[in-house]
Amino acid sequence: METKDYITIGIAILGWTWAIIQYSLNRRNQKNDKALEKRFEVYSSFLSKMDEINQNMRTDPKMIYGITTEFMGRLLKGDEEDTNQALLDFNSELIDYTKKSVQPTMILNQELNKLKLVCSDALLPKIEEYKRLSSDYVDEFQIVLNRISTQKDINVTAKELENIGHSDRILMMTELWQSIERMMRDEIGYYKR
Repeated sequence: METKDYITIGIAILGWTWAIIQYSLNRRNQKNDKALEKRFEVYSSFLSKMDEINQNMRTDPKMIYGITTEFMGRLLKGDEEDTNQALLDFNSELIDYTKKSVQPTMILNQELNKLKLVCSDALLPKIEEYKRLSSDYVDEFQIVLNRISTQKDINVTAKELENIGHSDRILMMTELWQSIERMMRDEIGYYKR
């Protein structure tokens, strides 16, 4: 074998090696791109669903503020028959309010579960903390509703319902939400390009 044959074989081996390296790099980049696309789809779907939930809560103020003053006025200034009717109406409204208030949390938990499947290890604890805080909110709401049947003073119950959303938990949820959004943007890398 001559020198030119060795050079040809060396170039061929080098070419095949380069092709294998290019193939594996391309394959790895395709996997990363596909994972990034999937994350983008899940994140954008999650954010859209959260916007929808927030919009529904804004269009129905009773979802946020709960007990209307109409019932309180009827309770305080009505005779016994008006008071009883007001309590029945109050009970009916409270059941509807409970159903409507729990539904967004159920949707939120479903969406957070989807998010947990594709998020990074750094984002996972924040999502779990947000899920814990939202469950804590629903639990507190349920405790207040359970007291309605045992508590005689409706004013105390109404005050407790109004104060559910005005706690440190809401501030923590807001800060956590902003942190989750920042981390999702960083993971997608959209603003880094």
